Amino acid sequence: MAFSLTRRAALTGAAGLLATSRAFSAPAEDKGISFVPNSFGVLAKPRVLPALSVKNEQNQDVPLSHWFGKPFVLHFWATWCPPCIRELPSVNATAKALGAEGPQIVTVAVRGSTIPKVRAFYDAHQIDALPLLVDPMSSVMMETADQDALVASVKQVRPADLKDLTPSVMSLHGVPRSLLLNARGEVVAEAIGNMDWSADAVRHTLSALAG
Repeated sequence: MAFSLTRRAALTGAAGLLATSRAFSAPAEDKGISFVPNSFGVLAKPRVLPALSVKNEQNQDVPLSHWFGKPFVLHFWATWCPPCIRELPSVNATAKALGAEGPQIVTVAVRGSTIPKVRAFYDAHQIDALPLLVDPMSSVMMETADQDALVASVKQVRPADLKDLTPSVMSLHGVPRSLLLNARGEVVAEAIGNMDWSADAVRHTLSALAG
């Protein structure tokens, strides 16, 4: 069940975003769910991305196709999201450990996370191995959501959360969110909620699900 962006969806307010971030919050000491294949909801069929782009620090459009050619992780987060804030330094450490050989982690900050806010966060937390990219209206995040995969992810790792979260709310607002893409730029799996990142886990999970 792929999600299609509508004007009504795009105009949904910040209340839903904040509600979802609280729903996926965890105690400060919680490193999040394990970054393993079972934490991801696998799409019934790999989904080709439409021609989408994000903004870099120079406010230039960067197409997602820039990263095609090798499997990679597309990770959505936000500067207003507590679990995202706790998680991102570990994402940065994992990106460093993966190095130039990858796989690459492409981080994209969503609605309300402006370039100056992201730069300030990066500087304050020594985030130096992740790209600074923003999705100002969350349009890329919403266009890449697959409701069935997101529900499967939550059902496998945090089933109790399904009592309060609908598939559409997760598609529209759920962060942090990680997508796995194969070398052809097709989304193969998605997970929602903060995760316990490590280089070995990223390599193993991408190998298992994205090839």
